[in-house]
Amino acid sequence: MKIVSLSEVKNMLTELSKEREELTREQKIALEHSEKVVQLPVSKTKKLIKELQTIEKLNKKQAHKIADLLPKDEEDIMAIFSKETFVPSKEDIKKILEIVREYI
Repeated sequence: MKIVSLSEVKNMLTELSKEREELTREQKIALEHSEKVVQLPVSKTKKLIKELQTIEKLNKKQAHKIADLLPKDEEDIMAIFSKETFVPSKEDIKKILEIVREYI
């Protein structure tokens, strides 16, 4: 399974909608959702993910989730990690927020 960001999903579905006459119901719903929530273009999202992965304990899945949600404060980050076994330290949370702020 390949992990992709929501901005990549938006691009994929947009391209698919140009190739086909009609998307499936699920594809339409996913495209509508991505159009509403995606804030960054794919190129910036990829750079953000790459930068987030420099934080030692952050895995690829978590970096993608952060890039999709663009947390604005510590509570947002804690919500992302609520079901994870790893909870970032205060230092890591500050680093994450600094990195995200550069992109929004």
